[in-house]
Amino acid sequence: MGLRQNLTSTQRGKIAELHVATALMSQSGGRLSPFEPLSDDHGIDLVVLDKISGRALPIQVKSWLLDPDKPVKRVQFDVQKTTFGEGKSGALICVVMEMETLAIETAWMIPTTDIPAVATDRPNKYVLAPSRLSTSKDKYSGHRHSSIASLTDAVEALLSKGKP
Repeated sequence: MGLRQNLTSTQRGKIAELHVATALMSQSGGRLSPFEPLSDDHGIDLVVLDKISGRALPIQVKSWLLDPDKPVKRVQFDVQKTTFGEGKSGALICVVMEMETLAIETAWMIPTTDIPAVATDRPNKYVLAPSRLSTSKDKYSGHRHSSIASLTDAVEALLSKGKP
């Protein structure tokens, strides 16, 4: 039985949140300091403080664990409208993680204000379905990051300038 079958979706989500938090903290050399809210009722999984600008960025993390026995080209992330803060500052970070190593293979960082433009609008949620292929030129490609360094740079840019 593989990792995916042994963990609940809440556990998989928490693993992804912690990986994103520690990756941003370590890659930024400590410039970014992630905090976890006491409750997750507004779709905010992390609040990242930029120690240089003093700004804070609310982040929702979504994850997809790759099953090596079931390779996929496209992944799907759903953002519930009940927890989505339309028009508010913040970001959605979606990560694809390898099941065996829990390494982040690919990530997308999408400012909250851009989600309605790139997602498919459903009655209760926004559906994002980016391609995992690095050569893809889909509507998510401008938000794709193939390294933690690139993802960290995008978060720092959003915090420093208001938008990457």
